[in-house]
Amino acid sequence: MPPISRRLADESGYVAVWTVVIGSALMLAGGVVYDSADKANEARRVTMVANEAGRAAAREVSPGVIAGSSAGVDPARAAQAARDYLAATGIDGDVSVSDTRVTVTTSRGWTPKIMPVLQPDTLTATSVVDPDRVDPGVAP
Repeated sequence: MPPISRRLADESGYVAVWTVVIGSALMLAGGVVYDSADKANEARRVTMVANEAGRAAAREVSPGVIAGSSAGVDPARAAQAARDYLAATGIDGDVSVSDTRVTVTTSRGWTPKIMPVLQPDTLTATSVVDPDRVDPGVAP
């Protein structure tokens, strides 16, 4: 057999090349999956904080609700309750209160932990709570 044919027939080293290629692809896929799951988890957290801050604000009802004469929230106390909740969680947000409607918008920056090829993003969520629209006898 000529020397070139012998070198081509020799398969030593092919396993190392295959291992490097497949190992790199698996590490790349694992990094994308990890960072995607992390982003989804952070998006869920931002949404949850917006909902809970809106709920905390909606609990600050006006004195007329207790007397049964009106259904509304105390705007100053409601906004402060939502801001206190946002401060406790460390997530930035905006709070607005109009009549019985409380709107909380949260945002948080996200950067990939493993894969720098994924783009950083700002995750936002908005929660609108209106205690006037709650029907106490009907389950959601």
